[in-house]
Amino acid sequence: MDARNQTKHISPLTRFLIMAGGVYVIWYLLYDYYLLPDGRLDAFLSYSGVSLAGSLLNVFGWEIYSDSRILAVTGTNGVEIQNGCNGLELIGLYIGFIIAYPGGSLYKRIMFLAGGIALLIVANVFRIMIFALSIYYMPNWWEQVHTYSSYFIFYPIVLTLWYLWTTISDQDLLAPSNG
Repeated sequence: MDARNQTKHISPLTRFLIMAGGVYVIWYLLYDYYLLPDGRLDAFLSYSGVSLAGSLLNVFGWEIYSDSRILAVTGTNGVEIQNGCNGLELIGLYIGFIIAYPGGSLYKRIMFLAGGIALLIVANVFRIMIFALSIYYMPNWWEQVHTYSSYFIFYPIVLTLWYLWTTISDQDLLAPSNG
């Protein structure tokens, strides 16, 4: 039996798990051995997240202090957005799922990736705003806000996007072909 016939006998779930596992390994090797040591992408996400969060807080009337990775409502210690807290790892996992899950045209996949990444970046800006405001209004709750914010902000968004992608891409898989 040649390799082509063997792959036809692999279940779609097994194929997805193998593909997702491969993408996951590639992402973490890329992140751990190139992106993290290089630091430019992490720095960009941290600096731009802090800058946008600070600008929005300022628009809404809070007097803020912002310097590179640090954002504070004036009169507080503020928060520093470090590598690992800027959403990059979660963006990588999101990308991996969308790439690994079958179906969907290349155009739909690219559009869904771009829209999802943009939404996750906006969510991270919102999260940074929450961090700065929590230190101002509830400094004793900082650890809880920091620890659980991903569960209430990032994960529901990612899971919803993954669900939507499976729905969209499954429609393409089930659609009759024209020939």
